[in-house]
Order: sequence, then C-alpha cells, then structure tokens
Amino acid sequence: MTSSSEIPRSPNPEPKTPRRRRLLTYLLVGAGLLSAAGALAARRVAPARRVASAPTPARENTPQPVAIAALEQRPRVEMVFALDTTGSMGGLIAGAKRKIWSLASFVAQGQPTPDLRIGLIGYRDRGDDYVTRRFDLDDDLDRVFKHLHGFSAGGGGDTPEHVSRALSEAVGKMSWSSDPTVVKVIYLVGDAPPHTDYQDGYNFRDAAREAAQRGIEVHAVRCGNDSHTEKVWRLIAQLGHGQYSTVEQSGGMREEHTPYDEELARLHDELSGTALAYGEHRAEVVAAQAAAAAAPAPIKAARVGFVNRKGKAVAGKGDLLDDLRDNKVKLSELAAEALPAELRGLPQAEQAAVIASKQGKRQSLNKRIDELTRLRTKHIAEQERKAEAAGASDGFDVAAKKSLRKSVRGKPSSGFRL
Repeated sequence: MTSSSEIPRSPNPEPKTPRRRRLLTYLLVGAGLLSAAGALAARRVAPARRVASAPTPARENTPQPVAIAALEQRPRVEMVFALDTTGSMGGLIAGAKRKIWSLASFVAQGQPTPDLRIGLIGYRDRGDDYVTRRFDLDDDLDRVFKHLHGFSAGGGGDTPEHVSRALSEAVGKMSWSSDPTVVKVIYLVGDAPPHTDYQDGYNFRDAAREAAQRGIEVHAVRCGNDSHTEKVWRLIAQLGHGQYSTVEQSGGMREEHTPYDEELARLHDELSGTALAYGEHRAEVVAAQAAAAAAPAPIKAARVGFVNRKGKAVAGKGDLLDDLRDNKVKLSELAAEALPAELRGLPQAEQAAVIASKQGKRQSLNKRIDELTRLRTKHIAEQERKAEAAGASDGFDVAAKKSLRKSVRGKPSSGFRL
C-alpha cells in the first residue's frame, strides 16, 4: 500500500489561484473600463462648455455694441376724438390744441406706462368744406398734433350737424385693435344735435350700439347748453356704455401754468437734441423737433412728460437711438445715405462714441424730467381738486380725464391703472 506522501504528481499541474483573487481581478478590470468611458464622455461635453463660457475677444477699432433694453409688454390705450369743427366750436378747438399733450402726458403717467394711439375726426355738415375729415389711430403723437393743428372752426350756421356720420366713421373706419384687453374710447364733442332726415345709412344709435359691442366706450361731451343736444348726447353715452359730460361752449379749459414749466421746457429742448434723425422718417423728425421747439413752455412741459415716460426724445419714428435700443436696426447695416448727419463720414469707433454720448445725456436728462413731471402732475391734480371743491365747472380736458378713468376702472384685464 502506498502512503499519501508517495502519491505521484501530475506532469502538468493546474495553477492554484484562489477564487477571491480572480474576483478582485474582474472588478479592477471593470472599474478601468468605466473610468475610461467616463473620461471619454467628459471629453465630448467639455468643449461645448468651454465655447459657451469663453469671452468674445475684443477687436481693435470696433465700436462697443449699443446696450439693448428688454422690450416690455405694455398695456394699450386707443382714443378717438370726434370733434365738431363748425364755426361755433372755435374755442374748443383752440383749447384742444393746447391740451392734447397734457392729455397724452396724463395717460403716460398711468402704471405701467401704456402704448397710446390717438385718432381724429373733424366733422361738419353737408354743404360745408367737408362732412368729415379723418385721421386714423396713430402712435406718432407729433403727427397727431400736426393734424389737430390743421383743424379750424368754420361752416355750420344751421343747428344740426352730421353727427351720425362722424360717430359711424369713428367706430367703423378706424384701425381699432381686436384685443379685448385694450382700453378703447371715443370722445364725441359738439354743441349741436345730429341730422335725422338724411336717410343716407348713417345712424348714431346703431353706431353707439356697435361701439359697445366691440368694447369701445363712447363718452359724449356737450359744449354749451342746447337741450336737444343734451338729450341725444345722453342717449349716445348710454348706448355706448360711456359717460355724459357738459362743458362751456368754449371748452372751459383753463391754462396750465406750474412752477416747473420753465425748467421742463429747457430740458425738453435738451432732450430733443439727443435725437438722431435717420432713414425714411428723417424729415418728419426734423419737422417735429422744429414745431416742438417753437411751442410755449407749458406745452413743452406736457410733451416732454409724455416722451420721457416712453424713454424717447420724439413721439414717433425715425430716431436712431430708439431703434438701436429696441434692436430694430443695426448700425453696421445702414446705408451711408440713411445715417444721421452727425454720423456720416465718421469711423465706426467715432460713431459709437457719438451714440454713447447721446445715450448717456438722455439717461441723465430723463431722471430730472421724470422727477419734475411727477411734481407737475401732482400740482395740476391739486389745482383741479381745488377748482372742483370751489364749484367750478369742468373743462373739456378734465371731463376727458374723468371719463378715461371710468373706462380704465371698467377694464381690469388691461393691466393698466390710472
């Protein structure tokens, strides 16, 4: 019998690697593979992160980009004035010319500052120079002001006027927004009742009802004391879901003079000087600046209160600073003939310097204008309260403000507070 110590060995014995050592080897190999895969993924992602965060290298002699302000969604207000322009309405028309900027500034002081469009209709009667003269809703209030100044009192003589046609066109031939959140109002202003004998398809009752159906409130402002006009005006306001007011034949608008007018007038002219008229609207801007420069101090004070709230120097289009701010144009893409006179022939770096200087001055002026305009608005409101407490009758401008407040309160969906 052979002992265990004498058992013969195999000529090719199997290596005796323990099981736990083999398992550890497998784990190390797997970890290595995972680490390699993670490194590869990191290499694939990293360049995208580096590109996104890398600063753009500055180029020599390249002007710095103009700072672009974010465009905010503003509330909107649309107003149409249908004005009797016959001979008896001279006082009202003259007063309206003085007060149009005051009303615009009043609207602009609301919160938040809205986009405002104004339309005009002058109306008379058959046999006069015109029956209606119409200017569509427009956000260029310098142009609206120009159109209004083209109105004068004339014609008339018989009591009724073609009120029905004026109101029908105010409702149906203006480019009213279809957005139900927009505050939309018509001011019907006159001293004579409508013709009801023409049978020409125009009917003031139908027009007032249509306005109400379309979310347009009709505020009827009677000038003078004609009882027949009062009866019809009250009916129009009722059908048009608006407000009836009565004012003096002349419009009853008191002159606005505040302690802040002179400084605001000076700041108005300085702000106007920051505009850079360019492109197809260059002539309009230049003409508007000239007209504004010639206006009396109270009108300048009211106008600058409006344009300042919009961050502008002109009330319409054509200012390069506005369009650069709103990202509507790029300086590098403008043809040489479209450039403002101040920038023509200048290297890009010098053009950028002129623009930056204008922007800086405008921002500085706006702070002081805003401060003084708030004080002026408060002063005017206090004077109006004192006049009301003393029993003084409202002028057209005060009546218009009260009616507009009613319209704004009745449309909370507008997001506008006045």
